[in-house]
Amino acid sequence: MQQARPEPMWMIVSIVERGRGRPLVEFYTARQMAAHLLCLGQGTASSEMLNLLGLGASEKDVLLSIGSQDSVQRTMQAMSNRNLGCPVRGRGVVFSVRLTGINALLAAAATLARTGAEPTPQSETEEKGESMMQQNSHSHSLILISVNQGYTDAVMDTARRVGATGGTIIRARWAGAQPLEQFYGITLQLEKEVIAILAGERERRSIMEAVNLHHGLKTDAQAVICSMAVEEALKLN
Repeated sequence: MQQARPEPMWMIVSIVERGRGRPLVEFYTARQMAAHLLCLGQGTASSEMLNLLGLGASEKDVLLSIGSQDSVQRTMQAMSNRNLGCPVRGRGVVFSVRLTGINALLAAAATLARTGAEPTPQSETEEKGESMMQQNSHSHSLILISVNQGYTDAVMDTARRVGATGGTIIRARWAGAQPLEQFYGITLQLEKEVIAILAGERERRSIMEAVNLHHGLKTDAQAVICSMAVEEALKLN
């Protein structure tokens, strides 16, 4: 099989009415997006603001979908084309962000989904799922760590030891993990918890590498880790 290097990774964040996340998973997967986490959200805006934004009901599906930069950009273009049958119209918000770091295994699966070319492992540790793919950095990033239920405390303990000051936990479940399972021969637990951590650049690298080393995809915790750039961060007093 042809070998390829992992590509830069992006994420599409979709906030839609409850129940509309699953059709989006199918729409994105057909466009070579590799992995999806479906979270349950609750809108906090007033009814007037929800109507103004076209969001409708306050109960939400929050879908986090990861793919190569090319796949994400082509998917976003398809979303704007009414002739391509996007399952959500005028009922949510969808935006893309560039990731600043991600599990090497997940990046490889995304490259495989788009090109059909098996990525070349960088090292023995990458083959074991113990390395990170780091990309361009900002001063701060939002780290998202998806783990199997029951491993949140252990992951947070690891993160705190290398600089994390705290995190927010969101309930979620896998939606469309076949590329990872088929390529790496692993079975992913569906029920997940997502830990969101805001960190500076030095802490970001240390947190992601430590969590991936001790709790990565080939461990019982099966952590999927990515980070995205934060343009500006303010501490409220």
